[in-house]
Amino acid sequence: MGGCAAPSEDLLALADRSTESDLTPERRRAQLRLELARAYLEQGQTWVALDEVKQALTLSPDMVGGWNLRGVVYAQLGDAPRAQASFERALALAPNDVEAAYNQAWLACQHAGVAQERTAQAQKVLARALAQAGAGGLPGSRLWLALATCQVRAGQAERALDSLGQPGLHKADAPETLWLAAKLARKLDNGLLVQQLGEQLRQRFGRSPQAAAFDKGAWDE
Repeated sequence: MGGCAAPSEDLLALADRSTESDLTPERRRAQLRLELARAYLEQGQTWVALDEVKQALTLSPDMVGGWNLRGVVYAQLGDAPRAQASFERALALAPNDVEAAYNQAWLACQHAGVAQERTAQAQKVLARALAQAGAGGLPGSRLWLALATCQVRAGQAERALDSLGQPGLHKADAPETLWLAAKLARKLDNGLLVQQLGEQLRQRFGRSPQAAAFDKGAWDE
């Protein structure tokens, strides 16, 4: 009887994974709203993006991506409590979601006045996210940068420099990541690391505004 209670591997292999046709009409509309929200956010229309996210979550309250994007929008609006609550909701729905873990930790380590225990917890969250990133999560570059930022906030300069020197960060897929890392290395008074990060910025994103800012030494812009 016990053998009949659990599905065999053969039966599990025959079961289809969820695809677009399995979505309810409400879920499809919610995903469309979410795509619109991302587009508006990229265009700098933050309030319009928030409205789209709200409508998406009304249609599908258990959408992890919706809560995650809600947190990003509120973070850009400077509303840290609502951003934090959004990321917590996303992680409650999907405890292993790397994107939500990253966003929650980044938020905690970016804001002044964050309690020491919150910063320490953020480092643990990022370490766990880094362990999961190899399975298709966020690019390691963003995670290493976030971890270094947390470590600086915690007064752990040597650890921060070690995180900034990780090969995964030097292979960043966006110029913003390398530029922020170079500024952080400069804050830690490590000129060699600044130059290494700057060289990566020039080689891979030579025409970007961030590379131009690096060459001009526009550290405060």
